[in-house]
Amino acid sequence: MIDLAEALPRRLRHAGDWPTPSPRRAAIGTDLRSLQDAMPACEGAAAAVLSGDGTERAMLIGQAPGWREIETGLPFAWDAGKRLCGWLAVAGIGVEDFRERWYVTSIGKCYPGRAPGSSVDRPPSRAEIERWTPYLREELRHVEPRLVLLVGGMAHRFAFGAGVKLEALVGRELAWEGAPGASVLCLPHPSGASTWLNDAAHVELWRSGIELLRDRWAVLES
Repeated sequence: MIDLAEALPRRLRHAGDWPTPSPRRAAIGTDLRSLQDAMPACEGAAAAVLSGDGTERAMLIGQAPGWREIETGLPFAWDAGKRLCGWLAVAGIGVEDFRERWYVTSIGKCYPGRAPGSSVDRPPSRAEIERWTPYLREELRHVEPRLVLLVGGMAHRFAFGAGVKLEALVGRELAWEGAPGASVLCLPHPSGASTWLNDAAHVELWRSGIELLRDRWAVLES
């Protein structure tokens, strides 16, 4: 395992084969499966992007899928996912654990498209957030996770308000009314477009966040 004190988040990536299994769904006939099946389709009739069957004790909430995620239906299916799984590996969470033992969803579940005149994906609009919020709240209610990892600024603002600062969240164990009783942790988005980790002080906060994640995951699995 990589020494956390020496880990550099910008350089961490998943090494080895990159599994992209079919996204998991709850068992037919369950309330969670009914919720998943009722989610609006994305452009081109693609299914909403998420993966989980409701038996998981850990949930990750991201911002929104990219176009590759729409192609596969699998959250974090490409470059940001490889960076994310590189981070998770330092916390003792292998890619198989992430794919099979985490419920993975997001604020928006369809690809928002590119920002005008930019090569960067835009965040979900206010209307898109409003459309998906009831589904996300119901996912949380049905899964009842004991560990919640919020990845990226949009997930942080969804939980803790528009004025929240990332440096006030990362590296701390938090409580959130949206997931009663859960340990709630925050990490910056692993996208290469994010500049938050350019600050050495933020890297130290990231290390503290990964250490907390490692500890809480170990307790969850004990």
